Amino acid sequence: MFRSIALVLLAALLGGCESMSESECRAADWGRVGFKDGAAGVAEQRLAAYTEDCGKIGVRPDSRAYRQGWDTGIQRYCTATNGWRAGTEGQESKSQVCVGQAGESEFSRYLNAGLQVYRTNQQIQDNSREIDRLQKLLNKANSDDERRRLRRQLQQIDNDQYRLRILLGQHQLMMPR
Repeated sequence: MFRSIALVLLAALLGGCESMSESECRAADWGRVGFKDGAAGVAEQRLAAYTEDCGKIGVRPDSRAYRQGWDTGIQRYCTATNGWRAGTEGQESKSQVCVGQAGESEFSRYLNAGLQVYRTNQQIQDNSREIDRLQKLLNKANSDDERRRLRRQLQQIDNDQYRLRILLGQHQLMMPR
């Protein structure tokens, strides 16, 4: 029984890894697929996944058309605005997508600036969770010494939050215009 459940789960997981359905493989305009991937900031290596998945049903992607489409699409992606967006969303993996492209330096600069915003926001959120945790402990504290210690910790984190919010404002000034 357990073995059959495991096999069903494995099949579902493997099926979920397909980059394209059978019908998409058969009907694909590979130039358009490449363009859409490039414009979305998808690495050119996605073609290898298409080749493997579509090859299982006897369809071979037109790699030349895909690459031409991708080359055009990636030019649309490698911009300051997309670098900033990817950075503020914490998509550090996007750092290699624009290497060698015309917009690489702008994209990279704003990706890094956006990542600073993302990391600062993460620190602020982590501190907020810690403040909540310490507040609960403070509410349950039994001794004056314990309450003083918790209040000191809360004050330190509150000071850190203030500093982080100022830093966040400075980072946000780097947003592309």
